[in-house]
Amino acid sequence: MTYTLVVGAVPVVGAESFYRDLLARAGRVVAADAGAEWCVGLGRFPDVAIGDFDSAVHGAAERLAAAGVEVIAHPRHKDRTDLELAVELARERWEAPLVLTAAFTKRIDHTLAAFGALTRAGAGASVSEPGWEGFACTPEAPLMLRVDPGATVSLVAIEAASGVTVVGVEWPLTRADLGALSDLGVSNRATGGPVRVSVEVGTLIVITPGVDT
Repeated sequence: MTYTLVVGAVPVVGAESFYRDLLARAGRVVAADAGAEWCVGLGRFPDVAIGDFDSAVHGAAERLAAAGVEVIAHPRHKDRTDLELAVELARERWEAPLVLTAAFTKRIDHTLAAFGALTRAGAGASVSEPGWEGFACTPEAPLMLRVDPGATVSLVAIEAASGVTVVGVEWPLTRADLGALSDLGVSNRATGGPVRVSVEVGTLIVITPGVDT
């Protein structure tokens, strides 16, 4: 599948081989802030580097521009995160589904905002990090996921959700209500075959196992 990779600035330490493969397979790469030179270090020049570059090594924007990377610099005092700017730019320029990576960190505020960016990343968007993947499920975009039997599948409503249906798991739901950040959908288990998730009102984040490092 061709995808546009949106790279944050907080990769998992020691997972370079995972990220290198993800970068190599991407059709386009948009990197936020320090993520741009990090991509270069893994062998892939991003198509676009965007952000305020406050977490990058001094002179990063100039070095990237000299290497032929399109650099879009923003002031430090702004009301958008660099990741959100990268997602918005990628959606404007390319139709391929977006994959977000290196964007989930120990700072819970940034992680929550990154999940929010996923919900605004368009049809087919996903998260790919070492060991796990994430997907947004909305009324317009139900999910069908291939998950190994016994693997953990978690659903988290980021706003009050109703009409939540999940099949292909040990504890299915049929048109259930989930409060915002409810634990009802957490730690289900796949039973084999596709896991199907839909919601009538609201937005869900679905977390499944992914490729390990």
